[in-house]
Amino acid sequence: MMRPRTRRTLLAFTALAVLATWDGIRWWKAEQDNAAIQRSTAGENPIAPQLTERSPAEVRFAAASVVAREGHVTRAVALYRQVAESRADLAPAALVNAANTLHREGRRLAAADNRAGALPLLELAKETYREVLRRDSSLWSARYNLDRALRLAPEDEARDDEGASIPADSERALTTMRAFTLGLP
Repeated sequence: MMRPRTRRTLLAFTALAVLATWDGIRWWKAEQDNAAIQRSTAGENPIAPQLTERSPAEVRFAAASVVAREGHVTRAVALYRQVAESRADLAPAALVNAANTLHREGRRLAAADNRAGALPLLELAKETYREVLRRDSSLWSARYNLDRALRLAPEDEARDDEGASIPADSERALTTMRAFTLGLP
């Protein structure tokens, strides 16, 4: 029979070995992800076909950047959206990048006199910028780029004003009702 001190020592070493193995596996996986990101940013692009559902958000983010640079707007926006849905801390950056990708492609099409192709992309970019600003209104880059997108594709103000009119017989707050005083001097 083992002495209690020897048993505790053996358990401590076993726990230490398990933790070291676990950390080693995590380190190895992180190194693989970093190498894939490094290769993708170097132009080799092996990362896009290697993506799986279990790929880390950082790898998806890097893959979206590479795919966007290659001109595959739909795939890049889809990857950015996946990152935004899976990681709340990366969501603003991923959504801004998605909107920037749409905005860039819309500007490119508008410059090539393809206004019909540019308008839907610019509308999607504006909506994505607004989504980002609803989440975090302090992102000045999203505000600035929304303003640029609005200059390229202005909104129809007449359409917005139609829904904003107040019907004549609608209820009003006491302070806005005609011929009603609150009895104050």
